[in-house]
Amino acid sequence: MQSYTTVSAWRELLARIFSGFSEQDNVSPPWLVNPSTRRRLKLDKFYPEVPLAVRFVGLTARGQGRQSDLEALENEERERVRAELCRTHGVHLATFDLSEELVKQVDGLLSVLARASRSLAQSERPDPEKAQWMPALAAARSRAEQLRSRIARAPEQMVESLAASWRDRDAALALQLNLPADPATEVSWVLTPGDRLRHARFGDGVVTRIDGSGPEATITVLFDAAQERTFQANLLAGKIEALPS
Repeated sequence: MQSYTTVSAWRELLARIFSGFSEQDNVSPPWLVNPSTRRRLKLDKFYPEVPLAVRFVGLTARGQGRQSDLEALENEERERVRAELCRTHGVHLATFDLSEELVKQVDGLLSVLARASRSLAQSERPDPEKAQWMPALAAARSRAEQLRSRIARAPEQMVESLAASWRDRDAALALQLNLPADPATEVSWVLTPGDRLRHARFGDGVVTRIDGSGPEATITVLFDAAQERTFQANLLAGKIEALPS
């Protein structure tokens, strides 16, 4: 099963489970800083009302070689630091290994949701907030349990179905985001495969492919949050900035 299909399936799964919650993508809170390197770390998704965060692991960019032992250790240390900082700041972190079975990962999410519910119930947050978000968390757990049952019965079919639903959802969102742009503005001529960039909505990524030229060119970007997206060049105007390679 392709990893990108799995990522799309996960994103649809989370959209359904956390329906009604505020969602932030690719965020780096001020407190999420690796003390060893002083570099900001990132959360792939953040639901501030709970608060609960999501981190995807187990996926590498196309063409990227196998990690060295040192790189693997560095990644492991970053994940450990990320998890510890989240605990320190009261954020419930759900880490999803995209190379593992989906049912097993949903079980992990159910555990995190249960922990978030207990924490909220025992917290000193105002009663009106508890009255709002305790039922919301219970509903999220119920949706997760229902989806888990469906995945367990037919895992491959459900992953494909979820991925297709996410692509439809994403296409509808893209139509909402594509505001009129100057058709004379060309982006593709300053970009080449391998360039790193930052998108106003999707965060940091690397250009993996450019097809065509001029305003009608299509540019494919693999974002650090394991999303690969293709844009029309003239619709990127004003939405991206170059990053050091």
